[in-house]
Amino acid sequence: MKRGILILSLIITVLISSSVSPKNRKAPGFALFNAQGKLVTSTSLKKRGNIILSFWASYCKPCIREISQLAEIENRYRAEKNVHLILINIDKEGKEKALPILEEFNITNECLMDIYQLTAKQYIPTLMVPALFLIDISGNITFQAIGEKGDTLEKLEKAIQKLR
Repeated sequence: MKRGILILSLIITVLISSSVSPKNRKAPGFALFNAQGKLVTSTSLKKRGNIILSFWASYCKPCIREISQLAEIENRYRAEKNVHLILINIDKEGKEKALPILEEFNITNECLMDIYQLTAKQYIPTLMVPALFLIDISGNITFQAIGEKGDTLEKLEKAIQKLR
């Protein structure tokens, strides 16, 4: 019974979120563990400021290429626009797959583990990665890019520049 209700609520979330344009869409809430085992919620992230949420997987070569570039973008806009990069890994093996990649590229950004992919499905029902979302301080998605596109990071920077 509870599983049926969970599935129904996910379907409703997907239908609602797919019919609303990204600029009018509130970012779905979530609670995930980071690589150190600490529970991190979307509410706690809102307190940090504007968030770049990057969904990625170890098998996704474009995702891995994008991570270091996203870290550079965060460094450029952290002080001026209060931007913070949060990585969400969707590998079912979790940190076993994610951490070696982050260590290889010396990425120290917070990485959350979505091993059941429930959070990812709220944002990207198709689970296509890489997937980027810029969430403003009010919790609104102001930019999104799903799949590999050549101009994604350029468009992300333009969206960041428009933040207050």
